Amino acid sequence: MGSCLDLTKYQDGDAIQDAYSKIVSGGKMGYKSVLERKKIPPKCEKCGRGGDDGQKFCPQCGGKMTVPLTRCPGCKKSISETDKFCMECGHKLKD
Repeated sequence: MGSCLDLTKYQDGDAIQDAYSKIVSGGKMGYKSVLERKKIPPKCEKCGRGGDDGQKFCPQCGGKMTVPLTRCPGCKKSISETDKFCMECGHKLKD
């Protein structure tokens, strides 16, 4: 089964899920697919060690555990973990 639906123009998860539902259902109305979203584990701000969900501090160095950004808060474009500014809109990502 093929499709000509371009998913790159959709910025949020709900729009992608709606488009995917249209592809899977063959365009039938009211069909809603279930997509599993990958949960990003937190990382230590000091040493970079990965952690488990719910961890607030690193057991190795005591640094704060935070979930890294994957999308710009300003324009929702994909960003790299190391970016300081968004390449699309210039939003400041890190201090």
